[in-house]
Parts: sequence; C-alpha cells; structure tokens
Amino acid sequence: MLKTMALLTEHSIPSRYPDIPIEKSEGRWWVAKVKPRQEKQLASDFLNNGIEYYLPLYKRITFRPGTNKKRTFIVPLFPGYICFSQNTPKDIFITGRVVNIVEIKNQKRFISELSAVYNAVENGYSIEPLSGPIPLGTKVEVVSGALKGVFGVVVNVKNGVQLILEAQGLGSAVVQIDMGQVRMIAESEG
Repeated sequence: MLKTMALLTEHSIPSRYPDIPIEKSEGRWWVAKVKPRQEKQLASDFLNNGIEYYLPLYKRITFRPGTNKKRTFIVPLFPGYICFSQNTPKDIFITGRVVNIVEIKNQKRFISELSAVYNAVENGYSIEPLSGPIPLGTKVEVVSGALKGVFGVVVNVKNGVQLILEAQGLGSAVVQIDMGQVRMIAESEG
C-alpha cells in the first residue's frame, strides 16, 4: 500500500480508495466511462463522497522537443475509465464527468483481473498501457512472485519479456516480468 501513498504525494489523490486490496471490496464493481481527461477529477469526487474506486496510474516520461529536458506525468493506465464499487450505482452522474456506466457481469473474473493490475502496481512493477493491437504470443501462468496465479501473454520486446494483463471492459496493460517466474500453458489448458 506504500506505492499508492507515494503516488498520492505526486498527484494529490490516491489511485485506490480505500487503500485495501481489490478483492476485499464489499460492493459490486462497475466501470465509469468518463469525459476526456476527467479521470483524476472524478477520483477526487469519489474520494470526497466516500465512494470506493480504483484508478490505476503510471508514470509517463516525455522529453521536450528539441531538448533533453525530461517531463514526468502521472496518468491513468486505462484512459477514459475509472472502476468503482457500489451495490447499485448512486450519485455517479451528478458531477457531469461520467458519460456512461458499464455493468460488469462476471464480477469474479473482473476482480481477479483488476487485482492483478493492482498487485503489479503496488509491488513496483514497471507497468504501462499497451498501445496498438495485442501481439500474438505465448500464453503463460506466473508461478512465483507477487503476480503468482496471473495468466497472460508474453511478448518479446527489445530483448525483454513483458506480460500482458487484461481487465475486462478496460483494455490491456504491459508489465515487465522475469521469464523465470512463468510457465508455458499447454494448448489443452488454454
């Protein structure tokens, strides 16, 4: 939970409220589709109204054109979306930031996938959005470490190995992982 607090000081809102694991939530999970660049503001609204949410964030580093000056931004991992937990959505549209609410039918799967993203971020893994189409690769299961039990697809990128984590209704993200922590899944298992 220290990573969440570290991000709090960098952008003034926590990525997770309350600061507990996703699977400890007592409500039903929903996804709010928000207006452009409104994710953090909605998280702040949720925080102020005591609504449980998760807004995965990551550091995006850019360089100013024509210089070597580095700029760091804390931005949503899944732009345009924020996850929240309530048995029935209440007072979600009053801010004017929400365009639509997506009902998550398979709560167990969604919680498992969202927990994998949460655990990767909380345990300091380098995580960033996956851009472009999802490349074909080898299906694997993580057999050790903080992501043990997570299934994904391996992509070789510039001599490194990355695992694609997917969250139903949100999209995909990439996390760096040691190849020694995964096992290939036989086609009969997949």
